[in-house]
Amino acid sequence: MGEAKRKLEAMRASMLKDIDRWSFPPSDWEKAVVASISQLTIIMVERASDEQLAWARMKPQECHANARFMEANDPDGRTRQILGWWFQQGQYVLHSVIKQGDTLICVTPSPYNTENPFPFIPDDKIEVREEGDHYVCYRKGQPIGPGVRGDPETALREGAILRKRLESGINPYEAMRL
Repeated sequence: MGEAKRKLEAMRASMLKDIDRWSFPPSDWEKAVVASISQLTIIMVERASDEQLAWARMKPQECHANARFMEANDPDGRTRQILGWWFQQGQYVLHSVIKQGDTLICVTPSPYNTENPFPFIPDDKIEVREEGDHYVCYRKGQPIGPGVRGDPETALREGAILRKRLESGINPYEAMRL
């Protein structure tokens, strides 16, 4: 298998994994969270440059770990992890950025979501708990998962369509455009 084919198959696997992560049943809790966070202030956050992120060895899709690392390794103690929501295509994705002084900065590479700056909603009701060898985010006692959906039924329907396309063997980039 050639390198291009391997990359497409890795993309397909990643997309299927994301569909699985977002395929949870709608709930009253999710509806209440969406109503609550849609009232919070949206802040436009700049992402650090690709060069800075590469130098700092920040990993894609590891925003919580990246922000925790930056906070823990700031020799001046001025960096803080800020939890909140990155609004993307009708979904509120759980996301972490850092705060240095009065500035919020995203320290996570995002090769597929290149919008910069992007809308971020800080949420002080999110807490992080260390559970064994990993961390779990909670909001008002409920574990969050990848985020919450503005319209769960539509998200599930679109996820099912995308899954069928991907499983049919279509190029993942084409599957997203159809």
